[in-house]
Amino acid sequence: MRRILLAVCLIAAAVPARSQITPIPWRPKASPAQKPPAQSAAPAPPGSPTVPTEPEYLLTFDRITTVSPGVFLAEGNVRFVFGEMLLTADAVTYDSEAGKVRAEGAVAVDFGDFTVSGSVLEYDLNSATGSVRDAYGLQKNGDFTVTGSEIRKTGPDWYEVVDGTLTSCTAAVPPWSVRLTRGRFHVDHYAFLRNPRFRVRTVPALYLPYVVWPLKPERSTGLLIPDVGSSSRHGATVSTALYLAPRDWWDETLFADWYEEEGWGVGSEFRYALTERSYGWARAYHIRQDSDGRRRWEATWSHLQDFRRGWYAVADVNLLSDIDFPKEYERDYTRGTLSRTDSRIFLGWRRGAYSLLSRVERRRQYFTEDRDLIQRALPLVEFRSSLQPLGRSLYAGFETSLGALHKEWVAGSSAANPGKNSMDYGRADLHPFVEWPLHPAPWLDFTPRVEGRATYYGEGVDPVTGGPEGSDLWRTYARASLDVSGPRLFRRFDSGFKHVVEPFLNYTYISGDRDAVRLPLYDEVDQVGLDLDLFKYGLRNRIYGKKGSLRLDAELYQSWRLNGDLTYLDGRSSPRSPVVLAVRFWPLETWSGDLRLSYNPLARRLASKSLSVTYRPKEKEKDAFVRVTYLKAGALGADPTASAAEELRLAAYLDLLEDRITLNPVLERDLRDHDWRNLRLIFWYRGSCYSIGFEAGRRTIGSFRDTNYRLLVSLKGAGTVVDLYGGTAAY
Repeated sequence: MRRILLAVCLIAAAVPARSQITPIPWRPKASPAQKPPAQSAAPAPPGSPTVPTEPEYLLTFDRITTVSPGVFLAEGNVRFVFGEMLLTADAVTYDSEAGKVRAEGAVAVDFGDFTVSGSVLEYDLNSATGSVRDAYGLQKNGDFTVTGSEIRKTGPDWYEVVDGTLTSCTAAVPPWSVRLTRGRFHVDHYAFLRNPRFRVRTVPALYLPYVVWPLKPERSTGLLIPDVGSSSRHGATVSTALYLAPRDWWDETLFADWYEEEGWGVGSEFRYALTERSYGWARAYHIRQDSDGRRRWEATWSHLQDFRRGWYAVADVNLLSDIDFPKEYERDYTRGTLSRTDSRIFLGWRRGAYSLLSRVERRRQYFTEDRDLIQRALPLVEFRSSLQPLGRSLYAGFETSLGALHKEWVAGSSAANPGKNSMDYGRADLHPFVEWPLHPAPWLDFTPRVEGRATYYGEGVDPVTGGPEGSDLWRTYARASLDVSGPRLFRRFDSGFKHVVEPFLNYTYISGDRDAVRLPLYDEVDQVGLDLDLFKYGLRNRIYGKKGSLRLDAELYQSWRLNGDLTYLDGRSSPRSPVVLAVRFWPLETWSGDLRLSYNPLARRLASKSLSVTYRPKEKEKDAFVRVTYLKAGALGADPTASAAEELRLAAYLDLLEDRITLNPVLERDLRDHDWRNLRLIFWYRGSCYSIGFEAGRRTIGSFRDTNYRLLVSLKGAGTVVDLYGGTAAY
């Protein structure tokens, strides 16, 4: 009972502030804004009555009667303009002495930002107040409508409604509405509603004693509707937030979450856009768990800054107290599979083929054996050039870098190296390369390439203990390669199709380095396979359609290492790799496929096979698809540690019924263990003035398995008003 009372109190006090963080977007159809009728002058009635100190009025009619001195009755297509007010009706009685107007029959009065229609209008021109009976009110942009037995204008842009209904829908029977006893509202600000009863069409759904409802067309400061949920780990949960939007260039959301088993968690999300070229956001969250007193948190910051003259800056900072935090406290389904956190701040420059990049970064890799690896660069400066012509078809480029690097093993120490678990070293690298594309014939291409690399390390790694060895080292190597394509043969058929056959050969040589095992690995500069003497050979087949589009691209290839082995099986090895057939095909504009077969020469059978088929609607090929993938791999590949696997995957993103429905299912089935490894469904339905979203999923990550669901309801003009979630988690 205590949980129910807490949730009801939070909901009753909430202001559903309009904000840009609504998870389920709504897509209303555009409707033309209403414009006041053109004003035209008409002959003044007898006596030319005017109201002192007030603007002159304009009155048109079919006929007019003088009721008494200063009081006139205009009938038939009456149009009355007074200041910013425009009134039309079947009959209008105007008392010029008292400054009062009474209108009857098809009354419609436009106050500029708000238009009201009804049966009878009584209005005081001096105080700019009045009322309309049997009223229907419409905000100028159609963002909301109000109906009631009476709508009163009580001041500049202030109105009252009696026994009425508020909604942002335009249907005769609105999909949702708020029925109220009495309410006050300020156009483009807020509505203060007494005894509101939320209704789904004509069915009552929720009663609250009092609600403040946003009517602003822009973001509004206020309390967001609370989220209510439960989980097997944290028990019942109530989450509320205060949204602040004091300026048009920044906003902030303050979070407060109550977990039945763990207590209170607090957080903040700050977004800003200093200029069109400078914007970002930052988020932080913290909780001290009641169950064990453990402090858990996350902090993220993203920023993009585009300077002049090719300079730019990017920040992407992601910090966690532990790798399980997103899995237990985040509602973003995709963040639960994190195995590392990366934080980087870049300062870069680009001009033509040249680029300069300076960065500081921190990477943390989480391992199951309780020995995490932290790597830092403080800083790492890179200067590079893409291939540039030197003349006579010769091209050259380079990459060079200089950095101060750090590696640290934390949360445990290796039995082989119980002492120092960190190392700091400098690294300098120079990597020039030259390429010479040759085309001796239209059907033959030669591309020789020569590279060199020299890298200095301030400290090396002990190959026995895996820790720092205390001495510096140089790593140098040369790389030479030759790509040969051709001779190409082709045939064009009478049907318009074209078939091209192209043999190819690639030879790569990389000199060896006896100190390669001493290299401290940090990034791609260090991760180069040395002492390599390798041929790769194969045959390509391409089929082009009548309009020249590629319909099929098939490659059959194998590698052969002259100074080592590439395939292993049951104590045997071979210098030849598996034979691979890779086929991509596009039978129709909306269909594509990818087939891959790998044949093991030692086992003399297929080591792996996969087939993926994708459908993309022609009119929405960028954001809609259906993809089915089958994969089977045995423990027969080039990697002797590879394990057998057989999987079936389905992924899709579809917009249906003119984008009113969105489906995004993801299914992964382990066919060997007969188990669903990953199941997820996201469903959105967008009505004219509301959206409903539902997400449910189940996943298995090692020994961890969790299920979750989430239901969201968003209303036009109010944002998300229902956010229910729950789930279970177990190891």
